[in-house]
Amino acid sequence: MDVGTVAPSAGRERPPSARPGVGIAAVDLVVLIDSGDAMRDLADTLSKVVGAAIGAARLRHPANLRVTYLGTEAAIPHTVFMISARGYLTVACRIDGALLMSRPRGSRSAEHEGQSAGAPGSAGHAIMDIITHFDWRSGATRNVLFLGDGPLDGVESLTPAGQGEDRGAASRVIEVARRMGARVHLCPRLDRSRGDAELQERRREGIEAEYARVAAQTGGQFFVAHDGLGACLTMLESVIGGSTAAPRVTTAEPVPR
Repeated sequence: MDVGTVAPSAGRERPPSARPGVGIAAVDLVVLIDSGDAMRDLADTLSKVVGAAIGAARLRHPANLRVTYLGTEAAIPHTVFMISARGYLTVACRIDGALLMSRPRGSRSAEHEGQSAGAPGSAGHAIMDIITHFDWRSGATRNVLFLGDGPLDGVESLTPAGQGEDRGAASRVIEVARRMGARVHLCPRLDRSRGDAELQERRREGIEAEYARVAAQTGGQFFVAHDGLGACLTMLESVIGGSTAAPRVTTAEPVPR
């Protein structure tokens, strides 16, 4: 199957067979999107540009590329995100669901089951599950691109305790990514029109700061989502192209763009 073709049953674009010794980098990229309603139009936009982005990136940065598209809690019909992260890991990778940190929508909270803090469907848990249990190819660079509209701990809170949970979730993602040798690229898309303007701005700044910190400390890239096919194409191409180079990791606190 050509790289630009989606495998509907698995949410995956399969690369050509690896040919060891020819000097072409092997790149695995998981594009993980928040499967809530607020992100579904972005999922539709990405579905229209992924083939073009992959083709453009491979022309500039030849690579043995495999891309897999997953939703955090559910599939998104009529898009490339046709399987959930949990579904892929338990079916394609044959991982016992009890080993996963995230829980299906509507299940008991993770805290009650002895898991780390955060909502059962939190983005942070889904990212860590992918990093830990995905079927990464031997020798391939490991990349997760997360597209979301909320904090990594899944809790909408502007209290000091809530912000502390978000920082904790980001730190846990960083720890797991570093241990597993994965780069995490993040792209927030935040609605600035809902509720009190000052509170929304504080919320946006806090979420962007943690997204940027995770990217900087795992060698990933940080973007702010903008509507439009061109912006999404550029973002995907940048992640794919950057994945063929050595990571640049920093421990400094980044300034969100």
